[in-house]
Amino acid sequence: MTTRQEWIRYLGLGGLVLVCLGLLGLAAWQLVQLERQMRIGASENMIWVFGQAQIEALNLALALSDEAPPQQIQTRFDVLLSRLTLLEEGPQRRFLEDAGISETLAGWRSGLLALDPVQGADPAALRAHVTALVEALRGKASLVMSHEWQIQAERLDRLGHLHRLALVSVLGAALAGLGLAAILIDRERRLMRGRLDRLRAEELAGDLERERETSENHRRFADLIAHQLRTPLAVIDSAMHRLTRRGSPVSPELVSEKAAVSREAVARLVKLTDTALMMSRLERDGVLPHLGAHDLRDLAASVIDDLMMSAQGRDPSRIRQPAQIAPMVALCDPALTSEILSNLLHNALLYSPLDCCVDVEVSQSQTHIVCRVEDRGRGMLPDEIACAFDRFHRGSGHETLPGSGLGLTLARHLARMQGGDVNLTQRAGGGLTAALYLPREVSA
Repeated sequence: MTTRQEWIRYLGLGGLVLVCLGLLGLAAWQLVQLERQMRIGASENMIWVFGQAQIEALNLALALSDEAPPQQIQTRFDVLLSRLTLLEEGPQRRFLEDAGISETLAGWRSGLLALDPVQGADPAALRAHVTALVEALRGKASLVMSHEWQIQAERLDRLGHLHRLALVSVLGAALAGLGLAAILIDRERRLMRGRLDRLRAEELAGDLERERETSENHRRFADLIAHQLRTPLAVIDSAMHRLTRRGSPVSPELVSEKAAVSREAVARLVKLTDTALMMSRLERDGVLPHLGAHDLRDLAASVIDDLMMSAQGRDPSRIRQPAQIAPMVALCDPALTSEILSNLLHNALLYSPLDCCVDVEVSQSQTHIVCRVEDRGRGMLPDEIACAFDRFHRGSGHETLPGSGLGLTLARHLARMQGGDVNLTQRAGGGLTAALYLPREVSA
């Protein structure tokens, strides 16, 4: 909802706009008046008109004195008549009336018409009339000039006043425009400040969310580590207690059995520690891949052998890898790729029944070398697969099984660092297929 202060601000802004437009309109109107005054002044140049009448009267008087040809006299007569006609019409007549000399010049034109040479007028009478006209015009010339200067002075005063009003209007419009610009700049500054505050708030909210997520991850990690550490240590403690228990002598078979159980528990602890340390190094950008051309099939076989050696008593036939002749060369880091395959194979063995096999197959596409690990466990629902790569996430029903919930997260991080990826899909017939994609070596 718009507040009262915002309405007041909008009204002030609208008032400034109206003032600016009004002053600009006033300045435009004054400029139009200024142009009109100047145009009228050009049409009322009485000094020139009156002077032309004097000149033509003198020319006619000279032509009559010199007994010029009739045609020349008639021409001079007509020109003088036109000048007198101009003095008795329009703004010139109003000028003469304002100067108080219109009555003095009245009758000269009608008297001149009565002495038209074409009608056979007496040249002597015409000469006397024209001579008297020249004297009358000469006597009134100073009055015409004085009145003209007075009119021009008044007009200049009005023009100066219009100039000043136009200048004041333009300056007022400029000031109003500056005020409007200041308001708009201030509003824009407020908007920018609001955006910055909102961005800071969003950033702080993001930081708080990340802090909350980090804190939650630490809590979950601590709970998980406490649980996963307790189980192997309990197994080791139980084995050591059985071997050191007083009573009947310990048989070599029992020692071998308890040693195997302890070694497997230690291996679980080492795996958990290595995974946690690797995730910590990834968070600090402390892991840099050293890419090279390596046969992914050989890397998978090496990881399978290491898994079988680290867990005595595990049936080697549980992991099946078809024989392949053609090399499957990928551009990868062998140590990081082995870590990925170890996690995928460890999960497949952990979540598969003991009497079921895990299949490992390496193939290639146009752009990638793909290693697929298929298990025959209970599998995951689609929404569980979508969350499978989140930290510390474990599928439903798997909470009691050993594991950190970081294996798939670590595998995907390491794969993407090498330009590849890891994904999970449901296997036809039950179980899951974990696929590692790595880029193929670029042929020279």
